[in-house]
Amino acid sequence: MQFDELRFVCQEAAGDILRSRGRPLPPTVVLPGAERTQLLTLPELPDDDEARHTVLAQVAADHITEAAVPCWGFVAEADASGDDVAVVVYGARRHAPEITASRFAEDDDLEEFVPAEPLDPTALPFLHPLQHAVDALPAVGDVFDAADPKRGGPGDDPGFGGLPLHP
Repeated sequence: MQFDELRFVCQEAAGDILRSRGRPLPPTVVLPGAERTQLLTLPELPDDDEARHTVLAQVAADHITEAAVPCWGFVAEADASGDDVAVVVYGARRHAPEITASRFAEDDDLEEFVPAEPLDPTALPFLHPLQHAVDALPAVGDVFDAADPKRGGPGDDPGFGGLPLHP
């Protein structure tokens, strides 16, 4: 999945949650998968950032690390400069999280989302466990085998792949 596709999936999830649950939007973790996207609603997400961090660390351990999901999203309702908005944050392995938002339309749907921008590292600190979990996952190509010359694999030269040896 490309990062723009992740943004689209998370924005669509926000609309789906609004249509099925109504307002206020419950805080929801979005976990895109190969066969289906899993939505984990967190109706009792604490108000305290430390307690939120603890809850999302458990979600990350149970649903990201265990299932090796390389990306995530988070949907919630928030107040932005006096307007109620649907906030969507999404991140992927080795790709910093981004944030976007949409006002609620009069027809109980969402307006167009504003262009996404990088999430300030100090904003929404309770989401850090989700990003840390995906960043810690191994990726295809991250695991080197013994034949990889960068890792000192076999070869005719005893210094194959390593630093030069000087007698």
